[in-house]
Amino acid sequence: MESNTAQGTHMYVLSLQNRQMSACTISGTYTPAPWDTRFDILNRLRLDAVRQYPSMEGSIVVYFALEPNELTGPEVDR
Repeated sequence: MESNTAQGTHMYVLSLQNRQMSACTISGTYTPAPWDTRFDILNRLRLDAVRQYPSMEGSIVVYFALEPNELTGPEVDR
């Protein structure tokens, strides 16, 4: 499979749950600024999730992952 779509340098997954036990998960790619911290990115993604899903206002983070958007190892063809 080939992808010609520009992607960010990092891949993220964020799952939130509100008091009514509703949950949402967002995922995608992101290129942080050199001064960004993981906490900065988490807060931006939470705000984005609440914009998309207003019922997630005041929700808790159930899962958050932020990793370099690359594959490494001998099995990866570059």
